[in-house]
Parts: sequence; structure tokens; C-alpha cells
Amino acid sequence: MNTPSVSVIIPTWNLAKYITKSIESVLAQTHQPHEILIVDDGSTDDTRAVVSAQSDPRIRYIEIPHSGTAAARNKGIDLASGDYLAFLDADDLWRPTMLEKQVAVMENDKDLICSFTNFVRFVESTGEVYPDQFEYYPELATLPVTKSGCGDALIVQGDAFVHFIAFGEIPAYMQCMLFRRSMIGELRLDNTLVRCQDLEYAARVFMHGKVAFTPEVLTDVRRHDSNITKDISLMALDKLWALLPLRAAVDTPARRAALNDRLVKAWIDAATALIQAGHRGNGLKHYAKAIAQPGPGLRKLKGTARVGYELVTSVAR
Repeated sequence: MNTPSVSVIIPTWNLAKYITKSIESVLAQTHQPHEILIVDDGSTDDTRAVVSAQSDPRIRYIEIPHSGTAAARNKGIDLASGDYLAFLDADDLWRPTMLEKQVAVMENDKDLICSFTNFVRFVESTGEVYPDQFEYYPELATLPVTKSGCGDALIVQGDAFVHFIAFGEIPAYMQCMLFRRSMIGELRLDNTLVRCQDLEYAARVFMHGKVAFTPEVLTDVRRHDSNITKDISLMALDKLWALLPLRAAVDTPARRAALNDRLVKAWIDAATALIQAGHRGNGLKHYAKAIAQPGPGLRKLKGTARVGYELVTSVAR
């Protein structure tokens, strides 16, 4: 029986001081990768020299002009040859059984397009470890699921897109997801998005197959001063921009209704974030978009109350 092959894609940009540890965590996997594609997004530090110091022949170093993380990941997808695609950011770490357990879940059910695991964040400067990701998503406990037969992994029943689009965001990052390459086809990340490409890409992937997840923590996400997501004050805007392109992708009435509901919330979230940041006029424009957006009246009514509260609080400040 052939062992399923995994292509690991590591996008990087000026993270030379972290990437060695990330590569080592891949090489330490109990299910060894077929190849490790390190896509350097135009780094100006000594990333090339650091990667060149690695002697494993499975490591391929690819340089591209600085175009963003999505473009780097897409380049990796285009070059990958494994049965499965796994992504690891150059400053994050996998625990040793990450690939083994994910591959087992995917091999057990050939209708799965992807599987994701739990993860924790740790602060580079202090070593502080935050609660695991799934603690922030009690909605996971309400999903209709069946046991996969592999450890504690669960398979989502029904339309994964409809279920997950209702969440505040997809409860997984690219670095803890495994994708079946044969089912991904031409799906690529939107390289016009600076942040939240994970949300938009995962949502589109979820329209094309079944999805599994496991509560076990198998990834460690590093938090440091260079993180692209370090400024979260207006992250609601990034989520909105990531959700809007999905309007052209939804292809059933149920998916369209679920996305419309989520977009009403996204416009409201963006409006309140802008008002909190002192941009009342722009916030009200986003609120108007929420009201004009097709979607449930109750969601809009609750959103109106939120926006009103933020306006009063903003004026009082």
C-alpha cells in the first residue's frame, strides 16, 4: 500500500530568525512529508542563507517578487505534487503527529476535502500561552457531526459552508489545515486580500466537499511584533472584504441565505469598529450597507441597536 504523500508549503517574508524552527518541526513529523516548498515572498533579510543551510533534499526554495502571503501560498499550490497540501507559516510550529493524524482522518473518508485541528497561540516575548482556539468557538459543539473513526476527529454533516459561514470566522488557520489536492482543483487564495485570506479560501473550499476537525492541539502559532494580524482594531473590515467575494461563489439558495445573514453581521461589525475608531461618518455608511444588504430583519434590528449604542458612546467620549 502506498503511503499518502504530503506537500508542505511554507510562505515566508523576512522571517529568517524563526524559519529554522518551523522547518525542524516539519522534519520531525511522524508522517514524513514528500516535499517542503519554501516560497520566499521577496525577503530582504538572510532567509535564503538560512534555508540553504538545510541539507534535506526534499526542501525546495522558491523566490518570488514581494506579492503577499496569498500569492506565495498559491505559488506553492501550483508547484506541489503531493496527494495532500499542508501549509505552515514560517514563524509557527507543528507538533510531531500533526500530519500523521490529519492524513489518517482524510484517508479514512475519501469524500473529505479538508481537515483542521485545534491550535494554541504563544507570545514570543513572554512565553505566555493563550487558551486553545476551539475555546473561542462554542458553536463547534452545536454542529451536526459524526465520529470519523480516527482518534477524536469529527466529520461535519450537511453543508459545511452553511454551517461555518455563520461563525464569526472560520475556527482554523491555514497552518492547521490539510487539503486533498485532487479536490482543490483550480481553487486558489485571493491575492488581493491583505488579511483574512484564510477565511475566504476555506469558505470556498467548504463548498466542494466534506470537512472534518479534531479538538487536539497540533499547531503552535507564534505571536510577535512582526505578525500581520497584530493590529486587530479594524479586523472587522478585513473580514468583511474577505466575505464579499463569496457572493459570486454561492450556488444554492441555502448558501446564499447563510451568506446574506453573515454579511449583514459583517457590515454591522465593520460599522461599529469604525465608529469606535472615531470614523463615525464612514461607520454610518457601512451601517447603511447592512440595512440594504438582503438578510434577516432581526439581525438588522439587533445591529441597529449596536450601532446606536456605539454612536452614543462615541459622542460622549
